[in-house]
Amino acid sequence: MSQLPDSRHSLRGLDEEGHEVWLMRGIAGKLYRCPGCHGEVEIGSEHVIAHYVRRAGGSDHHHWHSRCVSELLLPQLRGVRRVRATETSMERLQARGRRKPGRRRSR
Repeated sequence: MSQLPDSRHSLRGLDEEGHEVWLMRGIAGKLYRCPGCHGEVEIGSEHVIAHYVRRAGGSDHHHWHSRCVSELLLPQLRGVRRVRATETSMERLQARGRRKPGRRRSR
C-alpha cells in the first residue's frame, strides 16, 4: 500500500514484533529528527507521525519524512488498513497503550 495518511484518514498496521503502528499526518511544530534517514523534519513541514502501541503495554511515537515512511516503514508493516483520522488522537493511542495486554479490542 503506497498511500500515505491524509487529513481524513490514518493507517494502522503491525510491525514484525506484533506491535500496533498507527501512521497519521502531522505538521511539524518544532524541529524533529527522522528515524528513517536521520535528517531534519523542518518546522511547518508536513510529515508522518508513527505511533507505536506496544503489546506489553506502553506507547511511543516518532516523526518521519513522508518519503521515508513510503520507502522504509510501510514495506515492513503487515495488515495495513485505512482508519478514520478521528480514531488516532494521541490521547486515544496513549490510553490504548495503558491497557493490559490481551484487553485491546481490534476494530
